[in-house]
Amino acid sequence: MPVRQAWGSLDALIGRLRAAFEENGGKPEANPFGARAVRLYLREVRDLQSKARGISYEKKKRKRPPQPPPTLQEQHHHQLHALQSPPPPGATT
Repeated sequence: MPVRQAWGSLDALIGRLRAAFEENGGKPEANPFGARAVRLYLREVRDLQSKARGISYEKKKRKRPPQPPPTLQEQHHHQLHALQSPPPPGATT
Protein backbone atom coordinates (compact mmCIF):
# COMPACT_ATOMS: atom_id res chain seq x y z
CA MET A 1 0.00 0.00 0.00
CA PRO A 2 1.29 3.45 -0.74
CA VAL A 3 2.88 5.09 2.27
CA ARG A 4 1.78 8.53 1.08
CA GLN A 5 -1.91 7.61 0.89
CA ALA A 6 -4.22 9.48 3.27
CA TRP A 7 -5.47 7.40 6.17
CA GLY A 8 -9.14 7.89 5.26
CA SER A 9 -8.49 6.62 1.74
CA LEU A 10 -6.62 3.58 3.06
CA ASP A 11 -9.37 2.84 5.53
CA ALA A 12 -12.02 3.06 2.80
CA LEU A 13 -9.96 0.85 0.47
CA ILE A 14 -9.50 -1.81 3.17
CA GLY A 15 -13.23 -1.67 3.88
CA ARG A 16 -14.05 -2.26 0.21
CA LEU A 17 -11.55 -5.13 0.00
CA ARG A 18 -13.00 -6.71 3.14
CA ALA A 19 -16.54 -6.45 1.73
CA ALA A 20 -15.48 -7.83 -1.68
CA PHE A 21 -13.79 -10.81 -0.04
CA GLU A 22 -16.98 -11.73 1.83
CA GLU A 23 -19.26 -11.01 -1.16
CA ASN A 24 -17.23 -13.53 -3.15
CA GLY A 25 -17.76 -16.35 -0.69
CA GLY A 26 -14.98 -15.72 1.81
CA LYS A 27 -15.72 -16.38 5.46
CA PRO A 28 -15.47 -13.29 7.69
CA GLU A 29 -13.14 -15.05 10.14
CA ALA A 30 -10.77 -15.94 7.25
CA ASN A 31 -10.79 -12.42 5.74
CA PRO A 32 -7.16 -11.25 5.44
CA PHE A 33 -8.30 -7.61 5.26
CA GLY A 34 -9.84 -7.88 8.70
CA ALA A 35 -6.62 -9.22 10.23
CA ARG A 36 -5.19 -7.65 13.37
CA ALA A 37 -2.01 -6.66 11.50
CA VAL A 38 -4.07 -4.62 9.01
CA ARG A 39 -5.94 -2.83 11.81
CA LEU A 40 -2.66 -2.06 13.59
CA TYR A 41 -1.13 -0.77 10.35
CA LEU A 42 -4.11 1.53 9.73
CA ARG A 43 -3.95 2.83 13.30
CA GLU A 44 -0.22 3.51 12.94
CA VAL A 45 -0.71 5.37 9.64
CA ARG A 46 -3.53 7.41 11.17
CA ASP A 47 -1.45 8.32 14.22
CA LEU A 48 1.64 9.23 12.18
CA GLN A 49 -0.35 11.38 9.78
CA SER A 50 -2.20 13.17 12.56
CA LYS A 51 1.09 13.90 14.35
CA ALA A 52 2.60 15.19 11.10
CA ARG A 53 -0.32 17.62 10.79
CA GLY A 54 -0.06 18.54 14.47
CA ILE A 55 -3.56 17.22 15.14
CA SER A 56 -4.27 14.55 17.70
CA TYR A 57 -6.71 11.90 16.53
CA GLU A 58 -7.63 10.67 20.00
CA LYS A 59 -11.32 10.04 20.41
CA LYS A 60 -12.91 12.69 22.55
CA LYS A 61 -14.96 11.53 25.48
CA ARG A 62 -18.53 12.68 25.27
CA LYS A 63 -19.39 15.09 28.02
CA ARG A 64 -22.73 14.86 29.69
CA PRO A 65 -24.79 18.01 29.28
CA PRO A 66 -24.75 20.05 32.49
CA GLN A 67 -27.81 19.52 34.64
CA PRO A 68 -29.81 22.71 35.15
CA PRO A 69 -30.06 23.80 38.79
CA PRO A 70 -33.30 22.70 40.46
CA THR A 71 -36.14 25.19 40.38
CA LEU A 72 -37.38 26.77 43.59
CA GLN A 73 -40.46 24.56 43.40
CA GLU A 74 -38.31 21.41 43.15
CA GLN A 75 -36.11 22.57 46.04
CA HIS A 76 -39.18 23.20 48.19
CA HIS A 77 -40.62 19.79 47.25
CA HIS A 78 -37.38 18.01 48.23
CA GLN A 79 -37.15 19.95 51.51
CA LEU A 80 -40.73 19.04 52.42
CA HIS A 81 -40.06 15.34 51.83
CA ALA A 82 -36.83 15.52 53.82
CA LEU A 83 -38.62 17.10 56.80
CA GLN A 84 -41.51 14.67 56.76
CA SER A 85 -40.69 11.44 58.49
CA PRO A 86 -42.87 8.36 58.42
CA PRO A 87 -45.17 7.91 61.43
CA PRO A 88 -43.89 5.59 64.16
CA PRO A 89 -45.14 2.00 63.95
CA GLY A 90 -48.57 1.59 65.49
CA ALA A 91 -49.43 5.31 65.34
CA THR A 92 -52.74 6.29 63.80
CA THR A 93 -52.97 9.13 61.34
